[in-house]
Amino acid sequence: MGGWAVVEVEERHHQVLGVVHHGINQHLGSHHQTFTIIEVRHQIVAGTNYQFIVETEDHKRIQVKVFEPLPHTNQAAHVTAAVYL
Repeated sequence: MGGWAVVEVEERHHQVLGVVHHGINQHLGSHHQTFTIIEVRHQIVAGTNYQFIVETEDHKRIQVKVFEPLPHTNQAAHVTAAVYL
């Protein structure tokens, strides 16, 4: 367990973002079709916290916080916060 660390964008991050795509739009009350990852930070806890900076198809930037539980819990990643920057 530790602090937040900036990490290189990997395929895994795109997968997590795909799982929470609908949740991002729900948090924002929006209907964005695409999110391009600009930056990823993560924090290892009892699972993984992610902080994504993404850009939408209309060039809006959003900070998205996601929690991904440990695999043995069989729970999906979910959005904990999403705000326009």
